[in-house]
Amino acid sequence: MKKLIFRKLYFDIASFFGTSLVIVGLIVWTIQAVNYFDIVTEDGHGLKIYFYYSLLNFPRIIQRILPFIFFLSVFYTIIKYESKNEIFIFWVNGINKINFLNKLLIFSIICMLAQIILSSYFSPLSKNLARSYLKNSNIDFFTSLIKDRKFINVTDGLTIFIEKKQEDGIFENIFLEDKGKYSSKMIYASRGLLVDNETQKKLELFNGKIMNINGSKTNIFDFDQISFNLQDLNSKTITVPKIQEIDTISLLKCFFKIHQIRIETFNCQDEIISDIKIEILKN
Repeated sequence: MKKLIFRKLYFDIASFFGTSLVIVGLIVWTIQAVNYFDIVTEDGHGLKIYFYYSLLNFPRIIQRILPFIFFLSVFYTIIKYESKNEIFIFWVNGINKINFLNKLLIFSIICMLAQIILSSYFSPLSKNLARSYLKNSNIDFFTSLIKDRKFINVTDGLTIFIEKKQEDGIFENIFLEDKGKYSSKMIYASRGLLVDNETQKKLELFNGKIMNINGSKTNIFDFDQISFNLQDLNSKTITVPKIQEIDTISLLKCFFKIHQIRIETFNCQDEIISDIKIEILKN
């Protein structure tokens, strides 16, 4: 009889916990998904990448709200039992308060273990996977961000300014600055046309000048027509995995210096040991 009573208690807590966790998680995820829309409107990534990135942030949301929802579920279930006088069923069947609390403690430990697994493995894994989608994606919506009288610098090292866009799609007075590591290029064109289809993405520029700057050397020459490729541009979106996106096992290996590890651009160095310690304690 006692097993049936506690089974009913666990079922009620788990039902409310699961329902609340999904509902609250979806509400928080929806709010965050709206904020993540900047990767489309400002960084030029496609809607598919936006959807994957937003969806893969859901495990981290669950990780953050899980302890609060569990506490709320236990509190709500006990209050409901007490308001309906169902709590006396435990005392009538010889279940004392210490035994009752011990059963709740066991249930809490199970939830805590689930929280640890989620925060130490699944959440960093999903965040790192989301970051990899950004890193490996093309800037599909970049060309749609090009507007007149607006500086466009969502790509790494490239700034574009267009003074006017005509109704037929012709741009007037185009300025481009393409900065490299050791050299830079400035282009002015009196007219331009954007070519954006399945096979190519480029700017056709007409009647202008190009200034190449390489160290102390500067070359300037005129052109009648050139094509500026927009196909393989890199976004300014941060693609380097953060410490909170690294799984706890790798962080522990780095902290205890079991061996030197390298995860993409994450290096196990003495300078970040304090940050790793904080992240381990948070998990």
